Amino acid sequence: MKALLSVLFMVVLSNGFAQILNKDIKKNYATRFYFESQRMNMYRSLVSNDAFLPTPLGERASEIPLPVWSQQLGLGLGLSQHFYLDAGVSWLQNGESYAFKATDSDSSFAYQTKYRYLALPLQLKATFGKQLQFYTGAGLLPALYQGYRQDLQWTNALGAKYDDQVKINNTMNSFTIAWIASVGLDFQLDNKFNLRLGLIYRSQLNNSYSPYEAYIHKSYGWGLNFGISKKL
Repeated sequence: MKALLSVLFMVVLSNGFAQILNKDIKKNYATRFYFESQRMNMYRSLVSNDAFLPTPLGERASEIPLPVWSQQLGLGLGLSQHFYLDAGVSWLQNGESYAFKATDSDSSFAYQTKYRYLALPLQLKATFGKQLQFYTGAGLLPALYQGYRQDLQWTNALGAKYDDQVKINNTMNSFTIAWIASVGLDFQLDNKFNLRLGLIYRSQLNNSYSPYEAYIHKSYGWGLNFGISKKL
């Protein structure tokens, strides 16, 4: 129910915003609908929440980046010859991972942690070119927390394998916001469709966890985005 309400809120908001903003300029500058996927290499900054309770990072200091997928639907709203507003709805993932292997036995332990959000990315973009267009942009990424998943794998000293999955985490902040930047190319396929390929970077501005948790966690990462758009 929470996810459904979030989707409805963001879809209505983005559609209403598009109609208001593009009412007087859509006759002169193209509006494009698009779908894209993002393959991100996500990591995090993690420090002790000293204002609440100073806590050592322990083994979490050894966490490493985690590749994750995100998907996005959106509109490119033409503002002028070279500028447009990119507004969308995104099923977004952040994450990190950990891997340990003993040197004196077959013992090992690993996990992959994913944080899932429903986001409303908004970027102001500049574009240059005709059939092959270069674009660059920057903006903000507000997001509502939707879920958590941690996959665990371990072996004992004899090499026997085990695994588990955790889907409950009551320590999360319900809202996060990040800044994003992007650069890439749009290839015109015909009079209606374009193919999009680019690089994207995002960095979270506030804590992923609630204020009374042991750590301050902020996700960041970069990756590739690719998708297709249609002129409306």
